[in-house]
Amino acid sequence: MALQSLTDKLNNIELKVRQLALRLERLQNENSTLLLENKQLKSELAQNNSKIGQMEERVARSKVALDLQRESNPESSKKLRKEIDQYISEIDKCIEWLQNS
Repeated sequence: MALQSLTDKLNNIELKVRQLALRLERLQNENSTLLLENKQLKSELAQNNSKIGQMEERVARSKVALDLQRESNPESSKKLRKEIDQYISEIDKCIEWLQNS
């Protein structure tokens, strides 16, 4: 009886080791997937930050142009103001997207 009990215990340990090995493999696969996703998200974030920087530069240039033309041409000022408002709206959408990511 003692030999059977020992054999049962060894079989039980072997089963648990196999289960642990399978769990480890699943976790490693999940980790690889998450690392890849994280890398992709960081890349998207960098691209979006770049776009935001470009838009901010465009807004700054437009504001300067608006100030210059405001004095000389009020109709052109309205057009530039609309353009600036559009850029600001795009920047706000990017910022909102980044905050929700």
